[in-house]
Amino acid sequence: MSSDEIRRQVARSPRDRALRYAGFLIGLLIGWQVGARIGDAWDQDVWAIYALFFAALLGGIFFIITPYITIRFFGWFRARIASIPAVDVVAAGIGLIIGGILSSLLALPSALLPEPFGQIMPFVVAICACAFSVVVLVTQKDELLPMIVRRNTAREPEEHLLLDTSVIIDGRIVELVRTGIVNFPMVVPRFILRELQAIANSDDGSRKVRGRRGLDVLERLQREGRTTIEIVEMEIEEEQEVDNKLIKLARLSRYHILTGDQNLERVAKLQGIVAVNINTVAQAMRPPVSPGEIIDLNIVQAGRELGQGIGYLDDGTLIVVEEGRERVGQQVRVVVTRTLQTGTGRMAFAQVREEASVL
Repeated sequence: MSSDEIRRQVARSPRDRALRYAGFLIGLLIGWQVGARIGDAWDQDVWAIYALFFAALLGGIFFIITPYITIRFFGWFRARIASIPAVDVVAAGIGLIIGGILSSLLALPSALLPEPFGQIMPFVVAICACAFSVVVLVTQKDELLPMIVRRNTAREPEEHLLLDTSVIIDGRIVELVRTGIVNFPMVVPRFILRELQAIANSDDGSRKVRGRRGLDVLERLQREGRTTIEIVEMEIEEEQEVDNKLIKLARLSRYHILTGDQNLERVAKLQGIVAVNINTVAQAMRPPVSPGEIIDLNIVQAGRELGQGIGYLDDGTLIVVEEGRERVGQQVRVVVTRTLQTGTGRMAFAQVREEASVL
């Protein structure tokens, strides 16, 4: 549906029609009174013409503008208020309280000034004190609010994961959630969602695929139902870069950041924010050995099959070495050929590198 169709549909709504008719009647009454007064002042014989003219003029104007200065204005105002971070609202409220206390203390001295300053200055002082307090509290909220509200500095960050664009596009977060290891509520800011949408709508084919993959990942996380996905509307207007917005939001809300961007991880940690890189998690969870890897192994016993030798890694992983029976008691260099996950743990198969006897 186009924007013109939406406007026409809104204009035909019962609420807007009622407001327009009410505005038209109010405009008629006001216009009649204005026209009658002007007619009496200029030409009392034709005052009715002036009254009818101004009644029709103001009635038409009120008929057109009433929905825009009532419901639609308050809708716009409500949307603007909803976009203001809650911490800014708290800071502004505390600023008004402090400004009110300061203006009360300064009201009596300023009232003792000579006329007319004694009548004007208390009002001016109150306005200036409140405005100054609100500006200071809002701009310096990160440093001042903990001292005013007396937060517990030892309190642990809330168990929420703040997702960035890279970790959403990566997609491994879905499998991580399925394991049950991660069941914390996940938070996706609206500006991250907008960035994903912009990537999905890009003219670049590869970027478009990555953006659509990110949106699919979010849908899969919601369908899994193993954790909650919350879309937050908080905007960080003082920051332009998405990464800076994310770090600022994490600091204000005391959330953890889950990312796939090493630079974002490092910058966040420098500012005292807990940031987890999913690539680091994957590295920590990788198998102790992988096919093609070369390791030094101490063969401790013969295997079940002919010619096999058995060795163990430090973590207890069993390594079956082909043609290793003759090297029992020796430390040799082997290359891993394949790995196998069993009910009792992981095991691997390897072959001796002929030139690589270590001991």
